[in-house]
Amino acid sequence: RWFQTPSQVFYHAATEHGGKDVYPGQCLWEGCEPFQRQRFSFITHLQDKHCSRDALLAGLKQDEQGQAGNQ
Repeated sequence: RWFQTPSQVFYHAATEHGGKDVYPGQCLWEGCEPFQRQRFSFITHLQDKHCSRDALLAGLKQDEQGQAGNQ
């Protein structure tokens, strides 16, 4: 799925993966340590570690490099 802004990524992750009825108790983001977290701690973690502009740009760059290596 593609999002236009970091805030859209955060909203999606927080509501679809961090919601009260769906949160599995740990971050499932690829490459992230699977530490147990309370749901509100997870929301802060998402915002700080995965949904900042810099974090998303780094992930995009890593993905592009991986795709270039497969060609």
